[in-house]
Amino acid sequence: MNRRALKMLLQSGRFLCFDCRGPYHAIKARNAAEDDKTMVGDGFQRQAASRGMLFDLSTLNLGIFFKEVSYSDDHEEVFVSTRVYFPYNDEDVSQGGESTNAEPDTIVRVLAKRGAIKDASALSAHDQRMLEILSQLPTFDPFLLLSQRREMEVERAVDSSYFDISEDDWVLIRRPVMEKISMLVSKANQSAAVDVFQEFVGKRGAEESEEDETRRLMTSAVIDSIWRGEATQGCRQLIRSFHLDEDKTAEILFAWKGINYYEFQYKKHQEIFYEFFKWLGSADSLPRDAAGLESTALERFTFRRDRARKLVRATHSTVMSIINDYNVSFAKLVDEEAPKDFQTFLSEAPKNFLTVGLAIGVLAHTATAWRDMTKGAKRQQIKAAELEPFYDFIIAVNGQDFYVPS
Repeated sequence: MNRRALKMLLQSGRFLCFDCRGPYHAIKARNAAEDDKTMVGDGFQRQAASRGMLFDLSTLNLGIFFKEVSYSDDHEEVFVSTRVYFPYNDEDVSQGGESTNAEPDTIVRVLAKRGAIKDASALSAHDQRMLEILSQLPTFDPFLLLSQRREMEVERAVDSSYFDISEDDWVLIRRPVMEKISMLVSKANQSAAVDVFQEFVGKRGAEESEEDETRRLMTSAVIDSIWRGEATQGCRQLIRSFHLDEDKTAEILFAWKGINYYEFQYKKHQEIFYEFFKWLGSADSLPRDAAGLESTALERFTFRRDRARKLVRATHSTVMSIINDYNVSFAKLVDEEAPKDFQTFLSEAPKNFLTVGLAIGVLAHTATAWRDMTKGAKRQQIKAAELEPFYDFIIAVNGQDFYVPS
């Protein structure tokens, strides 16, 4: 990765790039200040090395993790892998560094070669777990990290600064999720058997009685369990009512909630997406100094711009297809009492959650990089020397089929 591409990656957002260094330095300074005030007996000072930090090993806390497009050995399948970049100069990461696949087995060999650890056994169980989680997540957006917090904190606590979702965002995310889930659970609970197919297909038009206090409490408990992603009996019963594998209850509920979250993220970023789409479809997306370029150079830019348009359109289509399928299938379930499409949605939710998460992350990543490059409305056209690597960046991050390994 060259300097320009690395700079653009760091500036373009949190979805595909997770720079661990900021929280690390802040926590390290805070721990040191706390330890200065906490002297024990003979003057022994508590070690501040890893309290609250993402990793026990300081080298890993100074890494920059990012998602990239990878190919199978036969180059017939495209998928997303996780890499980590260790800059040689932490003050100026553009001075170069070493990057490697972030799978624990691979990174251990690299760290041992660098002398950061002696052997594989020197990597703590906590750090092994962190690397596995970061490698498995489709993006690094805070919701995904927060959703894994319990798993991340099996060995010890991790500072909340790594999960920087504001309270206001939580309220905005939770409300539409809870409204839909509440509607569904309430309808499902109208039947003592809680069989969605029988309830929606076999009892259309049946007179509905008002829920008593016990029923309301049960509904509320199931809703809260769904939000927390817990496979309680009520949640398992709900999944079973759709004739799905109840052993996958937690996985399905997490994915369902995640798709709601990405619908929220799409609406949150919609304005910048549309501004970027408008720019990409205008004459401003060609070089400002186009008149001074040779015809072959201008043709190259036009080709890249058109290629970028096509790939961005495909990424956007991926997002909208999954979100629309969700909303249409849910509407059919609730309004038309036809559960089949929503059953299909739930069965495919774990795969589609990864797909839409990656696709919307790529869109946000691309649009943010565009905003930083153009400075918004202040500078619409860009010179060829700056525009060329930007199109390379767009094509690289959007040029995939969002393949999700089964």
